[in-house]
Amino acid sequence: MARHATRFAVRALAALCLAAVAGCTAPAPLPRSPERASDAFVFRYRAPAARVVQLAGSWQGNTFLRGREWSRDTRTGLMQDDDRDGVWEIEVRLGPGRYEYAFLVDGTFWEADPANAERIPDGRGGTRSLLVVP
Repeated sequence: MARHATRFAVRALAALCLAAVAGCTAPAPLPRSPERASDAFVFRYRAPAARVVQLAGSWQGNTFLRGREWSRDTRTGLMQDDDRDGVWEIEVRLGPGRYEYAFLVDGTFWEADPANAERIPDGRGGTRSLLVVP
């Protein structure tokens, strides 16, 4: 009897484990960002539930603004998700230099680029992403 109960318990545990594993999916890989295109950089940010995603950076010419700036010299650029896959993109032409940037989601949430490990303190206890273009 005990042997039968043990087999039953083992089978039940195995079934539970398989059910748990079947319901788990690996997180989607981070989109490559920034990625050098022929004459520009493509910045990408995954935010499937977002209504608006913007790129804020320390370069000139990026003047569309919704939300607030983190410094007088920082501008934001509206990103697009034309294929509605949840990955927002914008292409920016950048010459040689050192650039700080972050993403602004729905005008309220700032985040450094999760796909770029290069960071710099933002002076408020958080970080911004850093891109150095040789």
